[in-house]
Amino acid sequence: MFYISVARHISDGAGFVGYDGDFFVLEPPLYPVILAGIKKMLFIDPLLSAGYLNAILSGLVIYFSGLLLSMNLKSFQLIILGTISVLASFVFIQIFLNALSEPLFIFFVLLYLYYFNIYRVRGAVSSLLLFSTATALACLTRYVGVILILTGSISILVWGTNTLKSKFSHILIFMIMAILPTGLWIFRNYFLTGTLVGQRAGSSYTLFENIIFLFDTVLRWYLPVQLNGTQLFFIIIISAVIFTGIVFVNSWKKGDRKLNQIAPVIIFVLFYSGIIVVSSTTTAYDRIGDRLMSPVFVPLLIIVFLFLDIILNKLSKYFHHWPVSDLFIIGIILWLEYPVLETIREGNDYVQKSGWGYGGKAWKDNSVINYLIKHKNLKTGNSFYSNAPEAVYILANKGTNWSPFKTFYNSPQPVNLELSLNSISKLENKDYLIWFNNIDRNCLYTIEELRKRTNMSKVVQLKDGEIYTIAGK
Repeated sequence: MFYISVARHISDGAGFVGYDGDFFVLEPPLYPVILAGIKKMLFIDPLLSAGYLNAILSGLVIYFSGLLLSMNLKSFQLIILGTISVLASFVFIQIFLNALSEPLFIFFVLLYLYYFNIYRVRGAVSSLLLFSTATALACLTRYVGVILILTGSISILVWGTNTLKSKFSHILIFMIMAILPTGLWIFRNYFLTGTLVGQRAGSSYTLFENIIFLFDTVLRWYLPVQLNGTQLFFIIIISAVIFTGIVFVNSWKKGDRKLNQIAPVIIFVLFYSGIIVVSSTTTAYDRIGDRLMSPVFVPLLIIVFLFLDIILNKLSKYFHHWPVSDLFIIGIILWLEYPVLETIREGNDYVQKSGWGYGGKAWKDNSVINYLIKHKNLKTGNSFYSNAPEAVYILANKGTNWSPFKTFYNSPQPVNLELSLNSISKLENKDYLIWFNNIDRNCLYTIEELRKRTNMSKVVQLKDGEIYTIAGK
C-alpha cells in the first residue's frame, strides 16, 4: 500500500513521499511513477489502476513466457503445457492480485531474457539496446534488478557471437544504459536521507535458514510435500547435478548450441537466488517465500521443461514404435494437476474473503476502520499514529504515522533508544494512537510498554482494537 500512497502524492505534486510523510527511498520509483501517470492521464486512482496494470502485465508475462518456451523447446505439447503452467500458477495469482512491484519486475526480466536470446543469435545493436533498456527498467522497479547487470555482462562476454572487441564495447553500452537511471535515483536518495537505499538493519535469519526457505519455496511450486532441511538440500543438489550433466552431454554432442541457448537463463536463476539468500542473511526484510522468489518462476520453469524436452526427445528416438512419449506427456499432465489445484484453491480463498489483505471483507468490516470513517471529528487532532498506518490510510483516508519502533522491521536490532524515546516524548495532547488487535508487529512498542512511557487516555474500546489520545510524559 506504500506504493499507492507514493503514486497519489506524485500525481498531486507532493513528490516521492509515503503515507507517513517520509521520503520514498526503500524501493526504486518506476512502479509508483506508472500508477501516478495513469492517474494524471486517465483520472484513475492508483488503488484501482494497480489492478488494471497487473491484468495487462499478467497477459504480457504469459505471452513472453510462451515465446521463451518456444525458443528453447522442440516439443509443441511441452510448450503448450509450460504456458498453461504460467497461466495457472498459484505463485502468480498471489502477487498479481496485490499492488506489488513484482509483476512489473517479472515482465522486464522476461523482456531481458527474450531480447538477449535474439542478441545472442544476431549480435545486432538494436537487440542490445532493447535488452539493455529492459535491464534499466528492471533496476528502476526493484533494486535486486542489479543482478541483471552482472548476468547480462557475463552473458555478452561468454555467449555473445561478436568479436571480443565488439563484446567489450557492447558490455560498456549495456552497463551505462542499465546503471545510469538507477544510479541517479540512488544519488537522490543519498542527498535527501544520507543513505543509498534507505536505512537497513541486520537480518533475523541465518544463511542456512535462508537456504532452506528458498529450497522449500521452490520445491513447493512443483511437489505437494513437506521435507526437512537436509532432505530439501540433497534433493536440490542431486537434481541440479543430474540436470547439468544431461544438458552438458546433450550440448556437447550438438556443438554447445543448446547450452549457449539456456545458459543465460540458468545463470540468472542461480545469481538471483544467490543474491536473495545473501541479502536476506545480511539485511532485514520479508522472509524468503513466493513473493521474493517469483521472478525466477518462469526462468526455472523453462529449465525444468527443457529437462523434460530432452527426455521426451530421447524417448521418441529410441521408442518411436511404442506410445512411450504419449505416456510421458500424460505423466506431465498428471504432475501439473497439483499446481492447478493449488491455483483453484487460492482463487476460491480470494473469492470467499472478497479479496486479500486490506481489500478483503475482514478489513472492510473492521470496527476500528468503520469508527474512523464515521467520526470525522477525530481530524481535529494534531497527528495520528498506528500499528497499521497503511490500513488507516487506505481504508479511512487518514495520513498516519507509525507508532514508535522498538526494533527495526523483522530484525532483532534495536532502534536507537534515544531517538525512539525522543519521538515518544514529542507526542502532543491531541495526538491519537489507533491500535488494531489483529496486527502483531514485534518491532513496535506494545500498548503496555507505551503506557509506561506516555500519558494515554482511551477514547473508545472496539471489537477489533482501541483508540487513545497520547502525549509524552
